[in-house]
Amino acid sequence: MTESNEMILNPDHVTIAVAKSGPAIEFFALLGFRKEHVATIDGGLPARYMGMPDMKAQHITLVLEGADPHFEIQLLEFDPPTGTDPGAHPTNLRRLGFNHLAFRVDDIEAATAHLVANGVTMLSDEMDYISRKLRLFEGPEGITFELVQRGGSDASG
Repeated sequence: MTESNEMILNPDHVTIAVAKSGPAIEFFALLGFRKEHVATIDGGLPARYMGMPDMKAQHITLVLEGADPHFEIQLLEFDPPTGTDPGAHPTNLRRLGFNHLAFRVDDIEAATAHLVANGVTMLSDEMDYISRKLRLFEGPEGITFELVQRGGSDASG
């Protein structure tokens, strides 16, 4: 194996477990994702693959329109819903495991205005860091996501 990263081509998808898929589908539509495929998992190979042989869930594939390379968010809505632990809320960026999703944009101010106008909660002021403009938001079910505009004014990167 060489020193270059020839094995990984690009990100393919992110899977997010949600209690209710409807609000998540609506939210990700604001970011340019469209629903492409819905499948019901009721045991079988997909459940065994995920290490949950008795799993029942809706698996919803959302595709980012116009993305090259192709990128998806896959939602899992379990039946029955999994329990919730208020101490492990997704917007708690100090917890272990999943931290946040980041989406690259060309105009962070316009994207922010669009999201805020549609009721999305902004979690941080804009920050210039390593030649990027960054801003955090709260997505569906408290999932933290970030907008990234490359070419910020910070000259340190």
